[in-house]
Amino acid sequence: MTTRTPIRTLLTLMLLSGLIMGQTVSKVGTSAANFLKIPVDAIGTSRGLAVVTGFNDPSTMYYNPSTLALIGESSAHFSYVDWYEGISLNHTAIALPVGSMGVFGVNMLSMSSGKMEITTERDQDGTGDFFEVGALQIGLAFARSLTDHFMIGGNAKILRETIMNSHAQGFALDVGGRYVTPWPGLVLGFAIRNFGTKMQMTGDDLLTTNDPDPLNSGNNDVINAYYATDRFDIPLRMVIGTNWQMLNTRFLNVSLEADGVFPSDNHAWMNVGIDAGLANNILSLRAGASQLLLDESEPQLSLGGGLSYRIMGGVVMQLNYAIQSHEYFNYNEHFSISLRY
Repeated sequence: MTTRTPIRTLLTLMLLSGLIMGQTVSKVGTSAANFLKIPVDAIGTSRGLAVVTGFNDPSTMYYNPSTLALIGESSAHFSYVDWYEGISLNHTAIALPVGSMGVFGVNMLSMSSGKMEITTERDQDGTGDFFEVGALQIGLAFARSLTDHFMIGGNAKILRETIMNSHAQGFALDVGGRYVTPWPGLVLGFAIRNFGTKMQMTGDDLLTTNDPDPLNSGNNDVINAYYATDRFDIPLRMVIGTNWQMLNTRFLNVSLEADGVFPSDNHAWMNVGIDAGLANNILSLRAGASQLLLDESEPQLSLGGGLSYRIMGGVVMQLNYAIQSHEYFNYNEHFSISLRY
């Protein structure tokens, strides 16, 4: 295979995304559970979220559940994301290989806004009471290799969003596949994420009183009622990508990935990332760009790296860090630690 084959594949994927961009309505702001759009780990973030073909870490199941089958050892992953204005996100993922049956995975994602003071029209400087906005995802995943070249997987998850005393909850499913092509170094991946139910806010904060017949002075004019809220879809996404291993030696391993993302609440875009492993992947350096082909890319560029080394016995620890730049906000940082047994 010449080097032209992977390059042509990457360019074809970019062209397909460009054609989809012809849609005229973006549907931005029409979905619930937008915390699902936040990158959860340092590896995926540093590669500009160009990760649908997977990587050897339990957090890979978040982006494509089939790539969980890449993991051959019991592994645990923990991430912390310092988002905007005190918003933080924590992600935990555990991978448990079960022989030839496949690999099971458990994942949990939680987001918190931190405490915010309640303000009203009368108390614009604050009432002295506080509230918090939060979100939670709990998932159970499974993946297995059907052949030496093809693997599939799924991730079933429960979703919940809360604001003060109100909440919305739903259920979603991720499915994906990964295919090692006959061309050396070229891998294809696809994933459909967040296919599930609509979400609707309910709770005590929506409680009000109502007079059902204001023209009748003899009736009960204080009847409990709830404000009606709309039901919103969660952000469905289809991702198709290809990874080309440009160089693979003992001392240097370099791969380039391009993913086309087709969301239900925006125009399509491209994510592109590069990953370089040094000294048998003891040290990793990564860079990427997200939301290419959109009029405004947010976030913009990502950089990061990682260090992998053996600690007690056969336990391998991997530390990863990523930084992500934005046009309208300050940069945000992602910290991850993984253990392989």
